[in-house]
Amino acid sequence: MDPERVYGVDFSGAQDAERNVWIAGGPLKDDGVQIETLGSGRELLSDASGREATHDALVDWLRERESAAVGLDFSFGLPSTLLDAMEDSPGHWTVFLDAFPPAGCADPGAFEEWGKERTRRATDGDRAFLKRETDTPVGASSPYGFIGSTITFYGIRDVLAPLVRGSDGGEAVATVAPMQTSTFEPPLTLLETYPAGVLDDLGLQRRNYKGASDAERAARRENLEGLTSSVDVSVYDDDRTTIVDDTGGDALDAVVAAAATYRAVDGDFAHDENHYDEREGDIYV
Repeated sequence: MDPERVYGVDFSGAQDAERNVWIAGGPLKDDGVQIETLGSGRELLSDASGREATHDALVDWLRERESAAVGLDFSFGLPSTLLDAMEDSPGHWTVFLDAFPPAGCADPGAFEEWGKERTRRATDGDRAFLKRETDTPVGASSPYGFIGSTITFYGIRDVLAPLVRGSDGGEAVATVAPMQTSTFEPPLTLLETYPAGVLDDLGLQRRNYKGASDAERAARRENLEGLTSSVDVSVYDDDRTTIVDDTGGDALDAVVAAAATYRAVDGDFAHDENHYDEREGDIYV
């Protein structure tokens, strides 16, 4: 069964996540996908305020989606070398998900230090950070590096695990491509995406489109025009204005994530076998 809708989520682990989490998506039609939902966490998630409340509300919002595929822009896994260095080395991605976060990692800072220490141990002190097979081809950073550790930590713990494994009495409602399924199973299929990598793959600007300058505003407009002309994604005129006016680029990133999700669905969740480790995950662009 194919999904009836696709969504993209620009995720945030910031304390004021309600401002920076954006959602975009809509129904699949004969000529592509129509972006009918576009808004920040503050607008779409029942006036949630703060990181914890926003993440909880996002999980609840996603639980209410039916027959949907959703792209999330945070790392779904860790490098296999790091997994091998763990005390109880996970043999499969779902085992890793069950064990996350690692013991003693109560926050992103502790998670980053945990990863650095085990990486140094595994590489005889040569490295502090490693990437997954899927990160390098799209230019993504290390999942537990300075840039990625916060959204990886909160994304897996607060959103991915509750949806895929269930928590606090909540029912598991999602499967993850490609680790768990290669075909859609209702009600949700989740996938990892990376907006900068998507833009790069489409020949658009992966940098210098976030900010308030005229040049950055023009870059958002050009990226949006290039996206909608390259991928079968339709955006209403009012939403186009919202996307271009959003100086943080989060609205655009959510639409890009939705476009990547549509491309994954249209390709039956095919992925790059040459850069894929089933314990690490796979980035869809």
